[in-house]
Amino acid sequence: MNMTAISVLLVEADTLIRECLRNPVEGDSDMEVCWEADDGLKALLLAQQHGPQLVLMDALLPRMDGIEATRILRQRRPEIRIILMGVYEQARAQAIAAGADEFVTKDCGCEAIRDAIRRLVSNV
Repeated sequence: MNMTAISVLLVEADTLIRECLRNPVEGDSDMEVCWEADDGLKALLLAQQHGPQLVLMDALLPRMDGIEATRILRQRRPEIRIILMGVYEQARAQAIAAGADEFVTKDCGCEAIRDAIRRLVSNV
């Protein structure tokens, strides 16, 4: 892991989508996906163990959804920045209420995801 890079935990159930999401993150040399999870429980465990600077998480996940995982993570590790992703804009209010720092729709594009990450990490 590059010690100056922003450490990211990427949480998405679908392997193909996870691969696609890695590109906007790792397209910049100052960000690195260090850990990946395919469900909310695994995401909580990895976040507790490793303390990433940022979690990029889907709202809909198996075993524990991203909304509930965000709620718990916000209580346990308030310093970690969280971006929740969803298919529909309607999930924004629920994501923010759960403690997410940002909400992006999955179709927002690579640049919007990179911008959201940069905005959050620059405010740390």
